[in-house]
Amino acid sequence: MLAHAILILFAHLFAYVFPDSPLVAPGVHAQRVLGKRDDNLPARVPYVFPAPGSDPVADAFRERRVNGTLLDLDGVLCASLPFLSRRTFPTDEHCFFQRSSRLNAEAVASGWNSLFSVIRDNNSIPADLRELLILRSAVLNGAAYQWIQHEPEGRAAGLTTAQLSEIRNLPPLTGSSPSSTTPIGTNSNLTPSQAAALVFADFVTKEVKVPTSVFDSLKSFLSDRQMVEAVATVGGYNFVSRFVVALDVDGKMDTPVPVPS
Repeated sequence: MLAHAILILFAHLFAYVFPDSPLVAPGVHAQRVLGKRDDNLPARVPYVFPAPGSDPVADAFRERRVNGTLLDLDGVLCASLPFLSRRTFPTDEHCFFQRSSRLNAEAVASGWNSLFSVIRDNNSIPADLRELLILRSAVLNGAAYQWIQHEPEGRAAGLTTAQLSEIRNLPPLTGSSPSSTTPIGTNSNLTPSQAAALVFADFVTKEVKVPTSVFDSLKSFLSDRQMVEAVATVGGYNFVSRFVVALDVDGKMDTPVPVPS
């Protein structure tokens, strides 16, 4: 065991000191460079960004990301684990140690990508309502990282600064009378469908049990299929909120949700 550990340490020390050596396995230097980004703050588990082509699950995440760039959220799902791999040269006289990328929780990461590729990218909810549900769950759970990632998406979906400000600043509306379908008020900048979605998100997030009047209010704008997708969106992004806050992704655990400007 001790000899095994020493060999691993030597292999990685060699790769660090002599990154361009022909004895360094392909991908080792790339893994070291990609293992940390300058634009993120620490999380409670290490960030690792496997090199393109080195991990099929990480590559599946890339397909969903802008310019194929992994997010900090993706980075906490990955970890580099060194292991010994014999690679033989044509002379069969030398071998060296190859670094491989593995995911922190491979089944979780794979399932995560499959689930959110549907919830985020392949549902039929109007884009403004989808992003409102995601942003509102971020507000209620104090998930600044989630808000920061999705505010631009909300704007791209048509949410205005005034509407984003209401989503950010309104207190939880679960104290409203269940018989009221318009507890937001007549001076709101939200459309009727957006107001219904916001109240719906509040009840799913804060109370779990959704009054029939609140459910029916949103359903008046959506189909049965879209109602299932709406529940999945709020529930799924409540999961995301808890994940990114508990792991302090990008050091944002104690950061207030930004106020739109």
